[in-house]
Amino acid sequence: MRKIIFLLYFFPLILFSDESYQISADQLTFNKNNLHFEKGFYLEHSFGKIFANSAKFFNVKKVNKLFDFELSDGVKLITNMRGTLISDRAKFDSNTSKISFFSDDRTTYVDKIKQKELKITSSEVECFLNTKSAIKNLNIEDIYSIAFINNVVLSIDEKLNIFSNRAVFEKNQNNSNVFLYPKEQDLCLFKYENNEITAKEARLDLESFNLFLKEPKGTIKNMLKKENTVSFRSDELFWHNFENAFLLSGHVNVIDPEFGIINSDEVEIIKKIKQNQLRKIISRKNTTINFFSKNQTSLKTKGIIELDHEKKCISAFSSKNPKKSPSYQDEDLVYKDLNVTIRAKRATLKYTDKNDVEKIILENSVRFIYQNQGYIGYGIADKIEYFPNEKNIKLISEDDKKVLFWKEDNSLNLSANEIHINQKEKNDIKGLGDVRFTFNLDEENLIHDIFSKYVSSE
Repeated sequence: MRKIIFLLYFFPLILFSDESYQISADQLTFNKNNLHFEKGFYLEHSFGKIFANSAKFFNVKKVNKLFDFELSDGVKLITNMRGTLISDRAKFDSNTSKISFFSDDRTTYVDKIKQKELKITSSEVECFLNTKSAIKNLNIEDIYSIAFINNVVLSIDEKLNIFSNRAVFEKNQNNSNVFLYPKEQDLCLFKYENNEITAKEARLDLESFNLFLKEPKGTIKNMLKKENTVSFRSDELFWHNFENAFLLSGHVNVIDPEFGIINSDEVEIIKKIKQNQLRKIISRKNTTINFFSKNQTSLKTKGIIELDHEKKCISAFSSKNPKKSPSYQDEDLVYKDLNVTIRAKRATLKYTDKNDVEKIILENSVRFIYQNQGYIGYGIADKIEYFPNEKNIKLISEDDKKVLFWKEDNSLNLSANEIHINQKEKNDIKGLGDVRFTFNLDEENLIHDIFSKYVSSE
């Protein structure tokens, strides 16, 4: 028969005054102010339940003070929040207000949060109590910090793992977080579906399940064809609820083997839903892409660039300043290679299956600089279609507008509905439609207004 003790009036200051709790064990001995519970110790309190095969409480006649205790052999703490901590031994030190849990192998904490299985293992766990509150009425809020020490592994649904030297669980009125830290001169390691990221620090928000990594550097494997790998680094990484996209911000560098090297203020990496394949890479704000091409191709904008792996296409947009003052102007995107520099508001780059740029379309207020055979030419158009492999360029106007093109040495001034440039032909520049070899006054003024701002900055 188990011996059950309900401590309502007996030993009123043994644990926490003005608070009822229940202790049970098969054997109880009292010796020199110490209580020994053996064979199935069990304690239930407002903060949860503690199980162990053996428990020792020291100096139980202290007045208005917490006392020390030790638990051993199959220690288990189950909080009223349904979290479970399992260890071989536990010890409470009243001087430091700390409960320490130890194991010969691993101390384990498990919980279920928003249908996700959370597990944290480590060599040691320390729980810190607010003793001023605890001596009156202990509850789970009084455990304001839990530290996991040495060889920490945090896992979610056994798919996502973070390895660190130390993890700290902190809870306040607004949120609950787990902070993870490496050893000095070391890094935390994050693993998910064979992808690896290192970071100086990590934070997991247990309310929203948002993950934050500081100075992440990593690779995304098995998400591209031919087993290619996307690598990246940035100041911060934000992953909302472990969904199909995560955000990189601050000095972002991404190497995409199918497109090129991306440097940006902010990059979002998106994979296909329910598939381990990369879908899109979206960059925002200040972005430069240096493409893997022999033609030294680059694309720069302060707006948005979308790299669509499914459609083998890149879409780029210039930034738009909402202010309407004439002193503020939309900032164009800039496409460059060895032959051309083109400014526009929007660009589309289409790729072949071999990852070669097949066609480039630039639209809306196009400004064009062309270099070939020792001369430089300038152009204005509404749209440009550029085929870099064929070295063929089409400058196109809309409605009743004209395409304008002229050489720097004034050896050619050309106004037409459409102008074609083909480097493979001897006479590489041709006008189509209504063609003139002089500019009228309006065209001269337009050229001066535009290129006094754009050409001087090249």
